[in-house]
Amino acid sequence: MKNNIVIITGITASGKSELCDNLIEKYGNISIINCDSKQVYEEIPIITAQPPKQEVFYKLYGYVSAKENYSVGLWLEDLEKEVNHALENAQIPIITGGSGLYISSLIKGLSSMPQISQKVRKNVSELRKNLSKEEFYKLALSKDPRIQGKVFMNDSHRLSRALEVITETGKSIFVWQENRQPPLFNNFKIYTILPKREDVYRKINSRFITMIENGAIDEVKKLLSMNLAPHLPAMKAHGVPEIIKYLKGEITLDEAIQIAQTNTRHYAKRQYTWFKKQFLNAEVIDCANKLKIF
Repeated sequence: MKNNIVIITGITASGKSELCDNLIEKYGNISIINCDSKQVYEEIPIITAQPPKQEVFYKLYGYVSAKENYSVGLWLEDLEKEVNHALENAQIPIITGGSGLYISSLIKGLSSMPQISQKVRKNVSELRKNLSKEEFYKLALSKDPRIQGKVFMNDSHRLSRALEVITETGKSIFVWQENRQPPLFNNFKIYTILPKREDVYRKINSRFITMIENGAIDEVKKLLSMNLAPHLPAMKAHGVPEIIKYLKGEITLDEAIQIAQTNTRHYAKRQYTWFKKQFLNAEVIDCANKLKIF
């Protein structure tokens, strides 16, 4: 291959994992490397749809404690080791996942983002909890007008991050993002899977029910038993906040399932818009089965 590093990305539930399974069956000289910010956590393999641990072809899955505030910078360090190891062993590295920040940092270089104090993080978290979505959005917009048209009301995670940065530093998050380090690699080919939304939404709904049946509730019980801070990334994985509310008796299980499905569909919708605009050099396909890599 001219480009000896492959990136397979796309929205959640687009078929990335199934495609990688098929590639493993068909070829023996590949290494599948995770690019999903929640699939790194050891305690939540079911609710984050991680591949089986015994699968030797898969790297950077389920190897970080949920106690850790794992970052894109740490992931890039781990990724570099795995990619170089694969290349040294005549394997083709296939980096796959849907975390936009991870992929953007890999392709464009890591932004020099500031450290956020626990005080600011806690204050923003309280605001996010106590304000309505509209109120929280208006607050963030009043502090950082540059988010208009770039960060939207339903994207509470990115709104929180923007508010944290402007509060901590007095500078817009977009000012920080403009200052990037050089990318780790430039010899890659990127594929983006963007299926029909209706198909993705159906898969999201059925997949979450399967996760519940396979033990997702027990995973969340374990997280609660660890007394983790609510701002930690593992506590924000899709489905975790909704199951926590169910376990605390605030909502029924049916309500938790419905809310988690709805929130994940909204996330997929935002991903769809983001991926269409971000990687103009990517080969875009609407079905994982149509992807021809080799």
